[in-house]
Amino acid sequence: MTASSVPRITRTESGRWVRDPVVLITVSALIVVSAALSYLAISVATGSTPAGGNGLQLQTDTTLSGESTNDDLASMARSSLTMFVPIAAILVGARFAGGELTSGALLQIGVAVRRLRFLFAVRMVLVAIIAGVAGAAAAAVTLAATEMARAQFADLAHLTVWKADGSPIVGAAMQAMLIALLAFGLSALSRRSIIVTICMLVYVIGLEPALSGLFGHASAWLPRTATSQLMLPQPELAHVLPTALLALLLALIAVASLRRDRVAG
Repeated sequence: MTASSVPRITRTESGRWVRDPVVLITVSALIVVSAALSYLAISVATGSTPAGGNGLQLQTDTTLSGESTNDDLASMARSSLTMFVPIAAILVGARFAGGELTSGALLQIGVAVRRLRFLFAVRMVLVAIIAGVAGAAAAAVTLAATEMARAQFADLAHLTVWKADGSPIVGAAMQAMLIALLAFGLSALSRRSIIVTICMLVYVIGLEPALSGLFGHASAWLPRTATSQLMLPQPELAHVLPTALLALLLALIAVASLRRDRVAG
């Protein structure tokens, strides 16, 4: 790999992934759905909109009234984000390590092992950046939607989501980065991005909530629960550390272990 190929590969990969339709659709859906759910949840929490009906049913454990605090309001936004950020991060992370690993198309780009590894090192950095930006953007728009919904109710005039403790924007960005790197590493190592995507989605949507009920307080160490704590006012960073180390380690091992015969296989 020559010095001149480094900026060329970096530019090519950057341009490709910021225009990738699956990534763009996933990020857009994350922003829209999270913001819309938070907006609707405010109406339900104030009692102005029924939780159920002939169509969509929406329930919330939080009730907003004149005695509520800024953090009560922010919790509505955090609930939406912790529901959808991990799902979007899985899709983005697996996408970056997907398709081409089994198609052999990378042989035309990575003619040498060092070049191939650099290519995926660039992807590892890009997936973290894009996932982080997506998480932060989703959090910012969701907070704005929450504030718009709050402004409709005179009883909540004393509240503002922007002055709540903690930083959902930073927390959502960090959660998206860690989950995306975890999906990227698992997909690149296994070369089965679709299977990894399905298994991770089943885990975060169904299995971890079930495990949380069994493990009690110990469930705070589970990946989705631990990374979701990053959006809280005072997150327990020790709970996040195992997931963060695992995600980074898997991604690094995936890049370091790449071989041309694995790509062509």
